[in-house]
This record gives sequence, C-alpha cells and structure tokens, in this order.
Amino acid sequence: MRLLYARLQTGVKTPAYYQTIPLGFIIKMSKINVLTNNSCPNSKAFNCPLLASRPFFEEKGHRLDFHWKISDKVHECDVLFINSNVFRTYWHDSKSYIFSFLEAAKSRKIKILWFDTTDSTWCTQFEVMPYVDLFLKSQIFKDRKTYLRRFRTGRIFTDYFDELYSSGEKEENFPLPLEKDLDKIRISWNTCFENYTESRFGITARIRQKARPFLSSMLSQGLDIKFTPSNIKRSINTSCRLGLSHSRPSVLAHRKAVMKIMDKMGIQTSKICLPEYFSELRNSQIGIGPFGVGEITLRDFEIIICGAALVKPDMAHLETWPDFFQPDKTFISHKWDLSDMGEKIASALEDNDLRLHIAMEAQKIYRNAVLAEGLEKFADRLIGLVK
Repeated sequence: MRLLYARLQTGVKTPAYYQTIPLGFIIKMSKINVLTNNSCPNSKAFNCPLLASRPFFEEKGHRLDFHWKISDKVHECDVLFINSNVFRTYWHDSKSYIFSFLEAAKSRKIKILWFDTTDSTWCTQFEVMPYVDLFLKSQIFKDRKTYLRRFRTGRIFTDYFDELYSSGEKEENFPLPLEKDLDKIRISWNTCFENYTESRFGITARIRQKARPFLSSMLSQGLDIKFTPSNIKRSINTSCRLGLSHSRPSVLAHRKAVMKIMDKMGIQTSKICLPEYFSELRNSQIGIGPFGVGEITLRDFEIIICGAALVKPDMAHLETWPDFFQPDKTFISHKWDLSDMGEKIASALEDNDLRLHIAMEAQKIYRNAVLAEGLEKFADRLIGLVK
C-alpha cells in the first residue's frame, strides 16, 4: 500500500520529508540525494533504475532527490549516492576537490555511498575509501582479497591476454585499497537497466532518454524492452561481429584470436550496419560476447534481448547483479585462452534443448529485473544497504 504525505492526507502543513501511515501516525522520511549526470551510457544505466523505482523508495520511507550538478544542496540529506562519473574529469588535475567535497559530506554525518560506474572489476578510485561508507561497483571480484593484488596492466583479464598474446600493454599503477576497507566493497547493479534494442538509436528513443531526469514517471511501470522470443525459428548458427578499433592492445589481440576461430568455422566477423546486425542477432541461435573495456559489455544484453544464447569467456572470478552469468544456465562459458571455444559452440548448436533453456533463462532474469516488480526488489535491495 502506498503511503501518503501528511499534507495530502490531513491538510496540515507538514514538512515534505515527513510521511504518514494510514492511521495518521507521522514518521520521518529519509532523504537520499543522488549526485549524478546523464552524459554517458553507464550514467544512463545508473540513473534509469533509480528514476524508475522512486515510487517504491517513497512507499518504504525514503525520498530520492536527483542533483545534476555539484552544489551545496547536495549535502542536505541523510544519505548521499554519488555516481563516480560526475568527478571523472577531476581525477587528473583536481583530485583534491573530490576529497574536499567528500570531507564536507562526511562532516555532516551523511552516509555516503560511492558508485564506481566504470567498466571492469578493477578500479582506479580507491583513494575515496577513507571518506565513504560503502564503495559499490556493478561487477566485483568474488574474492575481495583480489583487490589487494596489483595487476600490471590495470585489469585481471588484460594481464592474462597481454601475457598470452604479448600484445604490448602499458603498465598501470593505481592505489590499492587497505585490507580493512575490503568490506566496504559491494555490488551495485550492472548496466542491464537500459533499452539495448535497435529502437534506442531512433530519434524518439533518444529524446525520451534525455528527458528521463525530468519525466521519470514514464518509467514507473518498468522499462519497455521488446524481447525477441528465443524459441522462434532461427536460420543463422552464430553471430560474431567484432570491431578492431579497441584502445587496449590485449583486448584487440584477443578479438583477433576469436576471429580466427570464427573464420575456421565459416562465421563472418566483419562489421555490418545496425539494422543488419540486429536482424542477424534475432535470427541467430548463438551470439558471441567477448570481453571489452570490462568483462560485461552492452553486446551481452543485445544478445540476450534478441533471444540468442550468449557465449562468453568464463566469469567465475566476479559477482554481479542481476546475475546473468551462470554457466550452462544463463550463458555458455569458455576458457580465456579460447582452447575450448569451438567445442563449446559446436556442442551448443547440437543440443537444441540446452541452448534454448539458456537463452530463455537469461531473458527471464532480464525481464523480471526491469518490470515493476523487479524495480521494487531493486529498491528493497538498496534500502537494505543504507540502513
């Protein structure tokens, strides 16, 4: 049952941060400020479920207020959510400003949740740890102590690929967290909370996406994602369209190795126009989803939405939410060195029942996450973290 504001229920001029239950008792409503922007895909996928789940937060006594630029008003709250992308340009030249901002929030006894919205399990932002109560990422190492290891190239998988392919990656040197702070590292949510269908490239969809911060009510019934049923007739065995313009030499070397395997199997890998790409995915039994800037990529969600079974490098080293990466249940995993990739694809193409089960189960998890019921669970999960 939705709770009503006291001023609406009784006509009494009561502050908006107080709420009443049906019997008329007044309870204090927690205020959560969200400092964010809407400037990149990761920020949009961060904002979208928060905007959509606002009514559920209010029902449970928490008001979400969004702040699209840094100001003193950001600190006027009980809990502060920070999208790290807001400070993206500050890390090189104005790092001290980030710490001053966080110190000011901490001095006001605000609970601070820092959301690292960068890709991959690794992080370059552990210097905020002394100032924040929780440090959240969309994917984190299953074994938190892995964060105490220094990865020469900055990521666990680029280290592996660079050693495997001698790709010439540059060395990275970012601060490590203290062991006592590892418990602050938690899972936020992955970037599935967006529309990754072909329609997102249309003018109307782009306008709606930009207008979300001001018209969040249009998300109240959940995200309108058009899933292609997995069990339709599919005339293409495997879709694997890969670009070779990647900035990381190790990832580029890995993609070239994938393309060699695909070539031997007679699978085309050259890029095609967007309408052809999505048409191919909707007609494919399997979609290949290699690592990119991070382990989880938008391609993974495109494949799942289009109803193909996702084939991807092993993900056993990480945790994420929602959990799309359960081997032989929601995706087909292969070794990072690709030694079993061809065999895994051939086996999946032969086992129609298993392949369909995997594709359908992944869509089920996705659909349940983005509908209204899933958004309420999203709110419950976050509220559990701020208590």
